[in-house]
Amino acid sequence: MLDVNNWQDGANFDWRIGAISFVDQHIVKIKASATDILDQVVNGEIREIKSLNQYLFSYLSVSSKVIFKVVSIEEDEFFYGKDEDQKSNDQYLFKAVPLGEIEEGIYHPGIIEIPMVGSNVYACSSKDLQNLFNDGINKDDEPLGNLVSYQNIRPSLNIDRFYSNHNVIIGNTGSGKSTTSRLLLEKYNKQFCNKKIKENAKVIVFDVHGDYLNFLDSGEGVHVFRSDAYHLSAGHLNFEDWEAILAPSQRIQKPLLERAVKYARLNTVGRKKLFAAFAYSAISDSSFDTHSSRKNQVQKYYQHIQNDLDATKISVEVKSILQNKGIPLTPKSLIDHYILTYGNIPDGVVDALQEILCAYIGTQYMSGCVPDYDSLFNDGYLKNAEEVTLEDIRDALDFVFDEEEVKGNRQARSYSEGLVTQLNNLCDKYSNNLFNRNQGKEITDLIEEKNGILVIDVSDVKDSDGLKLFSNFVSRFVLNRNISYGKDELKNRPVTLFFDEAHRYIKETDLPDDSIFNRIAREGRKFGVCLTVISQIPSELSRVVLSQAGTFIIHRIQNSVDLDYVRRNVPSISSDQVARLSSFAPGMAVILGSSMRLPLELQIDGAYKDITSGVSIFS
Repeated sequence: MLDVNNWQDGANFDWRIGAISFVDQHIVKIKASATDILDQVVNGEIREIKSLNQYLFSYLSVSSKVIFKVVSIEEDEFFYGKDEDQKSNDQYLFKAVPLGEIEEGIYHPGIIEIPMVGSNVYACSSKDLQNLFNDGINKDDEPLGNLVSYQNIRPSLNIDRFYSNHNVIIGNTGSGKSTTSRLLLEKYNKQFCNKKIKENAKVIVFDVHGDYLNFLDSGEGVHVFRSDAYHLSAGHLNFEDWEAILAPSQRIQKPLLERAVKYARLNTVGRKKLFAAFAYSAISDSSFDTHSSRKNQVQKYYQHIQNDLDATKISVEVKSILQNKGIPLTPKSLIDHYILTYGNIPDGVVDALQEILCAYIGTQYMSGCVPDYDSLFNDGYLKNAEEVTLEDIRDALDFVFDEEEVKGNRQARSYSEGLVTQLNNLCDKYSNNLFNRNQGKEITDLIEEKNGILVIDVSDVKDSDGLKLFSNFVSRFVLNRNISYGKDELKNRPVTLFFDEAHRYIKETDLPDDSIFNRIAREGRKFGVCLTVISQIPSELSRVVLSQAGTFIIHRIQNSVDLDYVRRNVPSISSDQVARLSSFAPGMAVILGSSMRLPLELQIDGAYKDITSGVSIFS
């Protein structure tokens, strides 16, 4: 059998660190002497052991090495006599975790076989580390920074894998996550401008604080949409968008809001027909406590259409009755005579009112003797979605309450006061900016027109509710757009959604399981839509989104709740790596997942300072 250790030392100039003294399924212990780990010049290369995060290896065969990463180091007393003064502390005990194998110069993650106790362990050379972190297969991979403790080793990120999967970038304020995000966007833009990325590909950045507005100077491949350059059309939002922002109660408010979103699309003629239908139903409603309350309800709707009603539609028999009573045959006279006289309504008045209302509504919109409200939405009584305003939504919700009252439900309005208040607040805050149709272009048009990096300035969106509404709408639009493409077209239109401050609107406690973000996390990749969420409070993020992430970039985290959350929810991260997070300097990060060959700690390139730093108290 080949003596691998003798072959190594004599022929390969490897730097022997020590020998394996303990092995289990998860860790090895390596004994080394102080003289063995002094700085060395090996084969013309200066090497040194810098405490933790060093990469070591041991041979399995001439062409196969097992790679280890050092996770702890302690002094190991060496005894050469019985007395106390015959002890020496010039030995060290390294604990290391096995990562994978290099075979025939190619790295393979995962371990099948671990070297035996007594096997020599060596420090990895630069060539070993290059094999470990840069396979050289994809020349378009991009370095993000220096490997911690190895300043001359720059591991490469697989740009294609990163932007073809969901990703998470987390860290406390000032830890470097925004700078890392901008660096990742610069790498994307470089490849896009070099025509390496599909020409119809997009990255859509939701810029909450204005951190991304100037970082690329709006150069080739970058399009910045400031807050006054775009608007939302309320008519383009579907019920799920409104549900995300207004959070109606399931039993009472949700069905009311769903109808309101539908009614908001009615044009002027459609609304009048709806008023006529309400008036028609109210006339025959026997659930009112008094006739005066019923008269008030009928009058409430009737007044909007009184001038449009045609008294000539009254039948001959009813006309004769009214003329005998001396009641003028006009819409106004009929509603005026819709009163109790000695306990009765004058003969013919109810029939006349219902006949002219039925004629106005149209018999095709009647089902038996009851108006068919839904049919009004099928025959051209809808305005263009671009024309719908927040006021239309608010008015439509009022219509729905009217409809419920006509049906005898007098509590719907009072049970929905919170919903109405939220909608009123939304109208007050965003009618003149985010939903102002005179401000810039429709955001969907801008997304369709531009490719590359699209930075959307949402710094004027005042609160988390507005961010939820806007991000829900854009995400749903992008996913539905890609779903509508055929397979061939879909391949050319990948989209990545970059969500800054994601904990404000992709929040676990606020999201229903079928939210658009959870849906994209689960099935977006097959339609070419991926998420990158950036947050300083990972414990508040959607668990579904985190569970589907392909790459995690984790900067400094000091909050114990967030550290525990990372430990429990981020796959492949070790307890040792979590323990180190709280002491990371700005720009340091653990990177795990499919975009890198193996988990590692990196000092990411960039000048790490807050773009939106705090205000100093000093003059």
